[in-house]
Amino acid sequence: MRIAIISDIHANFPALEETLKSIEQQNIDAVYCLGDLVGYNLWPNEVINEIRKRHIPTLEGNHDVKAVDIHSMASKDSDSYAYQIVGKEQIEYLSTLPAHIKLEYQVINKLIMILMVHGSPYSNREYLLEDKDEKDFTDIFLDSGADVILCGHSHKPYHRVMKNPDKLGGYFHAINVGSVGKPKDGNPKCCYAVITINKDSDFSKKESIEVEFVRVAYDIEKVAKAIEDSELPNSYAQMLREAY
Repeated sequence: MRIAIISDIHANFPALEETLKSIEQQNIDAVYCLGDLVGYNLWPNEVINEIRKRHIPTLEGNHDVKAVDIHSMASKDSDSYAYQIVGKEQIEYLSTLPAHIKLEYQVINKLIMILMVHGSPYSNREYLLEDKDEKDFTDIFLDSGADVILCGHSHKPYHRVMKNPDKLGGYFHAINVGSVGKPKDGNPKCCYAVITINKDSDFSKKESIEVEFVRVAYDIEKVAKAIEDSELPNSYAQMLREAY
C-alpha cells in the first residue's frame, strides 16, 4: 500500500496542480489531505473545488476553522482578506471537515493504527515538532493508540522513529508531511510524503515503513507576483520565495 499525504496547501492552486501531477506519475493507492486548504493566497475556491472533485479525504486545519469563523462574523478586516474570498459553498464544505482520520492495517505481526491529524491528536493548533521531548511524544502515541501519526501544521517535513516504551515493544513513527503551498524549511518547492506499508511490514523493527518526501517545482514567481498585485500583504510573497 502506497499512500500520498498532502497538507497545508494554503490557497496556492498552482502548487497543488503540480503536486497532483507528480502524484499521478507514481504508483499511488490512496491520497489524503491533512488540512489548511485556505489562507495566505488567492485561490482558496479553486483548491477546495479540486480537492472535492478528486474526492480526497481531508481534515480541518486551523486556517480552515479561521475561514469559517470569519464568515460567521461577516468580518471585513483587511487582515482577513484571504478568508473573505472563500465562497459560501466552499465555507460550508470546510465546516464539515473532520478532526482526525484513522486507518488500520493488518501486517505481519500486529494490527497497526495510522492516525492522521492536522496539528496533534488534541488540537489542530498544537505543533508536533521534530525536537519534541521523547517521553512527551511517546505519551501521545500511547494515549491515542496510534503506531503512526501523520501531521502537518508546522510546514517542516520529518520522519522520527521512537521506541515504544510499552512492554510490547516495537516502534512509533511520527511523520510531518510538509507543505504543498507554503513550505517553511528553506526549500520553496512543494512537499508531500509517500508512505509505503507492506503486508510483511514488521513493526518490531525501525524500518517497518518507508517514507519518501517528494519535492515538486512550480512557478513560484508567478504566484508571488500575483500576491503583490492583490490586497494580500506583500510579505506573503517573500515567504514563498524564501520558504520561511
